[in-house]
Amino acid sequence: MKKVYPVSYKLQKGMNEKLILNIIRRDGPISRADISKKTNLTPPTVTNVINKLVEENLVLEDIMGESSGGRPPQLVRLNPEAFNIVVTHVSSNKLTGYLTDAYLKVSKKVVYDIERLEKQKILDLMFEVIDELIKSASQEVPALGVVVHGPVKAREGVSVFAPNIGWRNVPIKKLVQERFKKPVCVENDVRAMGLGEFYYGSGKGVDNLVFLKIGYGIGSAIIFDGKIFRGISDSAGEFGHTTVDIGGPRCNCGNYGCLEALSSENAIVKAVVKDLKAGRMSLVRELCDGNLEKVTPDHVYRAADRGDELSLSVLQEAARYLGIGIANIINSINPKVIVIGGGIIKARLHIEEIINKSVEERALTNAYQSCDIVFSELGDIGTLKGAGNIVMDEIL
Repeated sequence: MKKVYPVSYKLQKGMNEKLILNIIRRDGPISRADISKKTNLTPPTVTNVINKLVEENLVLEDIMGESSGGRPPQLVRLNPEAFNIVVTHVSSNKLTGYLTDAYLKVSKKVVYDIERLEKQKILDLMFEVIDELIKSASQEVPALGVVVHGPVKAREGVSVFAPNIGWRNVPIKKLVQERFKKPVCVENDVRAMGLGEFYYGSGKGVDNLVFLKIGYGIGSAIIFDGKIFRGISDSAGEFGHTTVDIGGPRCNCGNYGCLEALSSENAIVKAVVKDLKAGRMSLVRELCDGNLEKVTPDHVYRAADRGDELSLSVLQEAARYLGIGIANIINSINPKVIVIGGGIIKARLHIEEIINKSVEERALTNAYQSCDIVFSELGDIGTLKGAGNIVMDEIL
């Protein structure tokens, strides 16, 4: 019979308990002394709270740290078996479900192709996946996370518009809560990925960052002190739709010269195909077997790795505009770190130097020198890490 550790919702009433538990789950294993320093709580207070958390089976204290001369400190960490978390990620062409422990380690993952499913069928499948994962859990699942591509109203839990799957103003939070009688957190996939980088990836240890996901389009997340800056209508950070060339191509938003229309993977593919149709030679034609309708970003990246002139020139032009967009972000927001993620990181070797040079030429010197431009460490798993963190905040 499964041993279930009930999650104590009484902990929500104690600010010290919440503060310490969040320090442990993000920075553990950690000593009581270090917790005291990070929280400014007295050592006796920290000890009393940790004793309570141990009794609740939320924290373990079975690890010894390095000694600085005296007795080695006993480290505490989150109990991975304290509870399970279920997160579902609905992208433009697939639905992925994750069952994790309290450390966000995946114990079960299921993936379904939804490219040809109607919007109601996708909702029904999401319910089935959540139900399957809850039944597979070895511990209590106190809350659920749903990640959706496209704009969302996170507080209300509404998918405003999910391109390619036909969702418009779908009240996901309401529907899932009614079905499973559990708290539900809904977030945009790029913002979730940005949070993942903030807490567990390239942005770990900094106070603030801007995350840019360069994929088919360009999405972003602005994070200050662990919180997403959303703006008054939940649409802050649409850097992909800032103008970087008033004479540039038309963007999907209807404007001209948007960063997304010049530096996204879709823009890169369009530029390559346009030149191929004009008669330019390229390895891309060989890689796609001569079918220009089937050209993908990976074809361009692979050709660039083999020294293909057309692919390299298109990537370099996209990198130059991306640098302009990043310079605008640095000048207006002055972040500590900008993390670049998404499929574009496969071309890092060909674009990083050009991006940095373009930024240096256009950003204010003081702001540029204070900002680190880095690439994602986590990749797609960052989405799960960020979404799981949101659910953990709800639980704790």
